[in-house]
Amino acid sequence: MRINPALANQMYLNSGDDESSCMATGTYSTLAAAKYIKDNDKDGDKCLSADEVTLSAAAYAKLDADKDGKVTLDEMKTSLAGKDDQIYQYYKNGGASSDTDITTSLITSSNTSSTSSGTYSTLAANRYLTDKDANDDGVLSSEEVGLSSEVFSKMDANGDGTVTKAELQSVLSSQDSTIMKYYKNGGTSSTTDLTSRLLVTI
Repeated sequence: MRINPALANQMYLNSGDDESSCMATGTYSTLAAAKYIKDNDKDGDKCLSADEVTLSAAAYAKLDADKDGKVTLDEMKTSLAGKDDQIYQYYKNGGASSDTDITTSLITSSNTSSTSSGTYSTLAANRYLTDKDANDDGVLSSEEVGLSSEVFSKMDANGDGTVTKAELQSVLSSQDSTIMKYYKNGGTSSTTDLTSRLLVTI
């Protein structure tokens, strides 16, 4: 998403060494909401249907406040309200070039004061899916995963024979702190191996 040059300049001037943004409240959450819709709106109707996002049914239902089957910009902004500092810190720390999408992480994470909640498990899920999805269909089969049928069944929440990104994120969510420690200790080169080991224990 292109950012107005004047706004970008103000963001730079205000960045400094502060731990929080000096921009008006709601600036970063509004930008994140608009970018999320722009990046996922496949049919160009400026809102999101359930099949345009990789969220659990529960997460999508929470976003869709009026239950009309479409998530609008206003609904996205409401969902991200109060998250300005988290979004600001993410981009300030170079998150724009990361495999992780901060908006998805904030939507799917549980209500907690921890800035990183859900971020590392989401990153691990994305990497695992990318590395294991041999036929590039966006989901994982039992053969692609290569784990026992019992483990695969736990991953495959709806029992349809495939594992989606949302299902991976859900099953890994409780392991966020473990994955975070792994990343911080320089273990990013073999995240998929770590994920495989964690899945066996879940």
